[in-house]
Amino acid sequence: MQPLDGRKQAIAHCEMFAAWQPALAEAPIGDFSGSHRSTAAFCEVAPPNGDYARDIVLAAFERGVPVRTRAQGHSLNASSLPAQGELLLRTERMRRLRFDAPGTVTAGSGIVLWVLQAVLRAHGFDLPVLNDGYPGPSVGGYVCAGGFGPESARHGGIWDNVTAITLVDGRGQLRRLDAGDEAFPWLFGSMGQLGVIAEATLSIIPLQGAAPRPYPLGKTVTLPPMTPVANVPAQYARGENERLFWFTLFVPDGGEDRAHEELLALEQRHASALRFAERYRYHIRHHGRVAPLVYPEACSFTATGAWGWLGDSSPAALRKLFEFDGDFMALATGTPGYRRYVQSELPAGPAVYERCFGAATYARFRELKAAFDPGSILNRGSVFPGP
Repeated sequence: MQPLDGRKQAIAHCEMFAAWQPALAEAPIGDFSGSHRSTAAFCEVAPPNGDYARDIVLAAFERGVPVRTRAQGHSLNASSLPAQGELLLRTERMRRLRFDAPGTVTAGSGIVLWVLQAVLRAHGFDLPVLNDGYPGPSVGGYVCAGGFGPESARHGGIWDNVTAITLVDGRGQLRRLDAGDEAFPWLFGSMGQLGVIAEATLSIIPLQGAAPRPYPLGKTVTLPPMTPVANVPAQYARGENERLFWFTLFVPDGGEDRAHEELLALEQRHASALRFAERYRYHIRHHGRVAPLVYPEACSFTATGAWGWLGDSSPAALRKLFEFDGDFMALATGTPGYRRYVQSELPAGPAVYERCFGAATYARFRELKAAFDPGSILNRGSVFPGP
């Protein structure tokens, strides 16, 4: 029997998953880098909650259909783009918010963090940790990337500010992992390899400078999707044909000055790779929890790095960009105490992640992958070799 072509496969998947109102996409989609495109035709589903997601993944597991998960598509490495024969599961409709217990909020994985922050502030509360820059990541995407932000110097990373996560594993089982679970810290930076995140219970704090407000216990609301941002801050404005790339280096606290010297040398050596911007610096305080896929040492550390805009997408320009990335990778993996924030950046593939995580961490991550996703149907081939 001849294999089905891409469009026929996509149609077959739409018929197979008809109970969950699938849509047939017949044009490729891209990622934030603008350098990658998905397969031309694919079937996509957008469950509104974890129960629907559980049923979809269970059906996919039983039928051996690989599933690609996509939230806001804010990465540079094509990890959220469906390949031929994959079902795309979008989390954008998982936008239910619940106030279940004082000091926390339980948020659907598809809620954009900046939208969540706006709603919380209207109630007199705030998120301890939020991404800087663009209003890109969703709750689930921020967990899967292992996010941090300007307030991480006080509150740590997102892994320090989540008390529970509900996800659908690769067998279609809905699982709640609390902070004390052995696998819990491995969800942060896991890139969707261990499950489809349905919701997360986040810590919240009183809004600074606002009058105290009562906690709205029992309140439930479905948040709106993200609306386009009318005014991008000037420091993030881009030229008409420019694309943004970033290269983040984690270093032990106190080592950022040396790292900046090394990054400056890289930028000077590759001056034509990007229109480089001023290097950033985020201190990330250690609060007792280690997210092994983000930074494996039990200490505070700093995120710094190089970033800038690519104005030319010609093969020669892209070659220069990847040459810079190669030297950046050598710096990140060749210096004790350094770590690359590889989850949302250009390089991808099993060899890349094993190099960045180290053999022992990668091996443990692979064991968890086998336990949570024994059929390797979730985001196949991105981090681990396919079956």
